[in-house]
Amino acid sequence: MRGFSQLSNISYKIRILTVLMLIFLRINPGFSQNGDLPFNSQAYHLIDRVDIRGLADTTVHTDIKPYPIDYVGKILGKAYSGRMTAKEQQWTDRQRFLWDDQYAVENRKKGIFGWFYTNERDLYHFASKDFSIFVNPVVGLSAGGDLSQASDTSARKFLFNSRNTKGAQVRGTLLKKIGFFTELTDNQVRYPYFVKKSFDEYGVLFGEGFMKTLGENGYDYFNARGYLTYSPFKFMRIKFGKDKAFWGNGYQSLFLSDYATEHFLLNINTRIWKLEYTNHFAQMIDFIRGKPDDFGTQPKKYAAFHQISYKPSDKLSFSIFESVVYSPVLPGGVRGFELEYLNPIIFYRSVEQSLGSPDNSMLGGSWKANFAHHFQFYGQLLIDDFNWGKRDEGKGYFGNKYGYQLGGKYIDVAGISGLDLQAEYNRVRPFTYQHFNPSANYSHYGQPLAHSMGANLWDANLIVRYQPWPQWYGQAIVTVARRGADLNGVNNGGNIFLSYISRPGDFNNFTTQGELVKLLNLYGKIGYQILRLNAYAEVEARFRRENEFSSMSVLGSLRFNLPDHPIKF
Repeated sequence: MRGFSQLSNISYKIRILTVLMLIFLRINPGFSQNGDLPFNSQAYHLIDRVDIRGLADTTVHTDIKPYPIDYVGKILGKAYSGRMTAKEQQWTDRQRFLWDDQYAVENRKKGIFGWFYTNERDLYHFASKDFSIFVNPVVGLSAGGDLSQASDTSARKFLFNSRNTKGAQVRGTLLKKIGFFTELTDNQVRYPYFVKKSFDEYGVLFGEGFMKTLGENGYDYFNARGYLTYSPFKFMRIKFGKDKAFWGNGYQSLFLSDYATEHFLLNINTRIWKLEYTNHFAQMIDFIRGKPDDFGTQPKKYAAFHQISYKPSDKLSFSIFESVVYSPVLPGGVRGFELEYLNPIIFYRSVEQSLGSPDNSMLGGSWKANFAHHFQFYGQLLIDDFNWGKRDEGKGYFGNKYGYQLGGKYIDVAGISGLDLQAEYNRVRPFTYQHFNPSANYSHYGQPLAHSMGANLWDANLIVRYQPWPQWYGQAIVTVARRGADLNGVNNGGNIFLSYISRPGDFNNFTTQGELVKLLNLYGKIGYQILRLNAYAEVEARFRRENEFSSMSVLGSLRFNLPDHPIKF
């Protein structure tokens, strides 16, 4: 009877806690929850325009991506339409319709059979006071070709490029506090020859995880991502699941980019007064190429990121960033998961030093300034390691590992509405992102976590965007880059997957040392939005030259609820 009484007491406490939780959910409305804006959506650039032109009714937070969908809807819904051109108003309305659920739900139509596309946007949706759900297919179809040639030979290689993606996406809200998102896709793709070369070298495809090869340049893979969001207070949003992140205002990020495949994460974003504070905890993969199934799981590695941003006005933003990447396996043995890095308000470098300096910690700062309603300057400074005292011993000390980014955006160039320019320069010293323990390098699943080309490089990018009509858009990207590759088996600091212990020397190291790789990448795209759907018909072309090797490709595609995933390198 005593055991039964204890069980009854426990059951009673569980019921009380459940009731209290439900009451808390009901009386603390907070911000409505939903999924996040897909990367490379046109809405990111539109939010930039609203921010730079001063059209928002509040300070716009752009340092941390992806943006919550409800945040995008509120920014676009409250933008000062009286200061927009007619074309801007139509473009803004189209993007708001895609990402403002309440706005779309109000557009109630008969639809197909009274069930499908009743809001002209989602295959199926249901929305009530306490629950909403949006269901959509995911489709990607493309076809084209790639012609590659080495300048020192007459050999020409033609490869057929294509994509066949099909899947489903489901997202929604519960009690206006809990959001959910899940997406499943099955993919068969054929990429240009330079992508095949990269796969042959590293054993992974940019932005993707496990896959199988199909023929000479084909790949077959299944992708799944999903997460929950929860807002316990108006000023806080918690995200838990598997997704990507991008920190910064540039084309590249030196802190954390969406280049690598999705990772398991816990993200806590807090906005109070003029401050935005983000904690990002991640479990990642220390990729082993060609791992047999009977070997077990891919080894795990962990990372933690902090960033605090101060926004004194709607035109200025300053941020301080820190991160640490660590492996549960050290040369001296296994240590497991490091609980100290879960502290959300501590200085990581101090913790890392107190543990014996076994991990890969970084510090950085970023800034953004808008002026004259047409211009924005932004940048990042990343410090992996720096020893000021070594300057008296010689030049080019290997341990002075850092990178910086300088960029600018010009909205409505020469008064032409919808014509926008972006220019960006990145420079990363050799051995940046490397670590003495290769398992703690700044990577996930064999892909860089920051700049897409790793380190020991500089690159200059010019991006032109033009929106001549609300449904039509165009983009052109010119990238000129130099990077230093390893030469004769010597680690020259560009391959972030190596240990910096294997460096050629302590001094006389310089950016692009080693075998110089010269890269020119020209990319252009013209697209058309189909009806008011998240669907696009596009034609893109690329010319790419890397030293003596050049390639040209053309691709026509149809995307339906599938984010654009451009190749940056």
